[in-house]
Amino acid sequence: MEFDLIHRYFAPLGLTKSAEQAAIDGTDIGIGDDGAVLSIPAGQQLVVVTDTLVSGVHFPENTSAYDIAWKALAVNLSDLAAMGATPFAYSLGLSLPLECASDEEWMQDFVQGFAGLVKSTGLPIALVGGDTTRSKTLTLTVSAKGLVGNGQAVLRSGAQSGDLIAVTGVLGEGALGLQVAFGNIDSELTAEQKQTALNALNRPQPQLALGMCLKQIANSAIDISDGLLQDLGHIIKSSTKRQVVLGKTVQLGAKIFLEKIPLSSGMQQLFASKVSWSLALSGGDDYQLCMTVSPDKLTELKLRADELGVEIAVIGEVTDGAGIKTYLDGKLVQQTEAGFQHF
Repeated sequence: MEFDLIHRYFAPLGLTKSAEQAAIDGTDIGIGDDGAVLSIPAGQQLVVVTDTLVSGVHFPENTSAYDIAWKALAVNLSDLAAMGATPFAYSLGLSLPLECASDEEWMQDFVQGFAGLVKSTGLPIALVGGDTTRSKTLTLTVSAKGLVGNGQAVLRSGAQSGDLIAVTGVLGEGALGLQVAFGNIDSELTAEQKQTALNALNRPQPQLALGMCLKQIANSAIDISDGLLQDLGHIIKSSTKRQVVLGKTVQLGAKIFLEKIPLSSGMQQLFASKVSWSLALSGGDDYQLCMTVSPDKLTELKLRADELGVEIAVIGEVTDGAGIKTYLDGKLVQQTEAGFQHF
């Protein structure tokens, strides 16, 4: 059954040539052998990212097969975007309940989720291998591969005191979608606002086009998956460690100005009845980019974003002094850095 699943459903997502023909031509080999064989162009480095999604943990158990596949790949592409890499391939480790594997409609919907996201990127991103096995719980591990010029990867550790902190899109929408999916939020939002939130949860759009422009603009970047405060905290901690390695004693921190955080109309509607920053700051599932840039690079960042139709908001700055502090209209507001916890 395993090989039938691979041949019937997953092979069409792979490279256009068969493994046998590719071996004859000396070109890249994807699905059909013990492993993939991939060429890395001269002057490029390989960036590899991996995420595991478990049913009932990372997505509700009633999520459609299409949305499960879309999200499993999207969260990996978002990581590549944060590093300035151009994706070209991915592999899939799939633990599948028998009722899913034997359901032709579910399987077709599942593979179309991968295909739909790849099509939306406009990039030739191929499935190049993986593994399938039977399991009681649906679990997916996707490993995506991207390319970036030698020494040009955008890292978490490059933030500097005085950098501006910018984010793409709106924050908290995926977390809002999860609350809608669980039925915790209903009458407060319109049908359109609820659907927008569900789309953000189930079909996040990785900011690949902008990510590929960051190499000469951003000092550091990270994709917001576990919540703004927690993920920005990773930038601050990694950048502080780098300062120590460089022989400096600078302890970095950050200021966030809450009134500048971009919110959807649905989030603003919720704020009209109850002001709570938890979804926007710590909810997770945003898959937007958080970047730090020198003030003299901000105009270039905004220009690139405008060309791509991506919304950019400057929400704070990197400072000397430990910790992330949040302010509302100039007044300090205590927040927790806790975001999504994996354990």
